[in-house]
This record gives sequence, C-alpha cells and structure tokens, in this order.
Amino acid sequence: MSEIRSESELLFRFLNGLQPLSKEVVDYAMEQTFSITVKKNALIDSVQKNYKECVFFVINGLVRGFIIDEGKDITTCLALENTLIGSIRDPGNISPTYFEHLQAIENSTLLVVPYNFIDKLYDKFPETNILGRKLLAIHFNMSQERSILSRIPSAEARYKQFKDNHPKIKFRIPLKYLATYLGMRIETLSRIRNKPKSAS
Repeated sequence: MSEIRSESELLFRFLNGLQPLSKEVVDYAMEQTFSITVKKNALIDSVQKNYKECVFFVINGLVRGFIIDEGKDITTCLALENTLIGSIRDPGNISPTYFEHLQAIENSTLLVVPYNFIDKLYDKFPETNILGRKLLAIHFNMSQERSILSRIPSAEARYKQFKDNHPKIKFRIPLKYLATYLGMRIETLSRIRNKPKSAS
C-alpha cells in the first residue's frame, strides 16, 4: 500500500502544480486510484479490462494511442512520464468513429484514474472543477498541436517541429510508430534522421 501511495503522490504533485488541492481531496483521491504495470508492447486492455472507463497517469515508461484504419496501424498520441493519456468523453455520448487502443512502448507503470471517480470528485469537492478545466485546456492544446503537425506539408518540417517540441522522447519511439504519428513512410523518416546534425 505504501508503494501505491508514493506513486499516487507523483500524480498529485503534478496536479498541485496546476491547482492547489486540499488534504481532503488528496486523501480521498489516493483511496480511489491504483497502479498497474504494463510490459513493453502489451496493450493496456490486456491488463486493465475496463480501460475505456479510465484515464491513465504515466508514472514511468512510454505509452502510445493508435487506431487501425484499413489494416494500417496509425499512432495517434504519445505519452511519457508525468502525462495523462486516455479518451476524453463526449457529453453527448456519441460513439467514436475509430476505436483507439493504448499500448506500452516501454515497460510502464501507470496510475489508473476511473472516470466515475472523477465525477464523484467534482461533486464532492466543487473546487476540483477548476482543475478539470485546466486539464481539459492542456488536452485541447495537445490535440491542437497534433492537428497543426499533421497539416505541415513538408515531412522534414514535421519531424523538426516534433523534435523541437519533444526533445526527450524522439529516440525512445520505434521508427515505425513515429513515422505513422508524423504521417510519413519509415524510409522517409529514417532518411531525415540520418542527415547530418546541422541539417536535421
């Protein structure tokens, strides 16, 4: 239990940086969250069966979201340490066009934060709604960044933009996943990365 508590503290240190939380909020949240370990290349749903009803805080490791379109595996999002990953629920409860899977790229430890707990948190502690709005703004910003990245016509410019924005992650992602995330062929990405440092 002490190990899980220390892992939970990493999440609440992150959240406190966005919005100060009372001891009551933190204590209640620590009772409702738990950690899971996911081996490299494993799907999150193989470990957490109701994973679509949760969001995940990455304690250590690296996780990707991906969809399958016409048999092609396309990486849609990436999350490393101190990052939340998971689907944002539609208030209208409209079924998504694509089913997004989550997969550990490295051996990863994740803190599971169920949506029903988040709803209870908002009801029990109204001040946490402020935190919710800030987290939603972060998620929107990340989505906006991915949207802009996908519209840059030059493959080299897309890679440079990604590299500049995510200097700690670019070499932790297998080429095949990063290539689909950036919307290019593996051969193109490999050529760009193998250019002299002054050019890439």
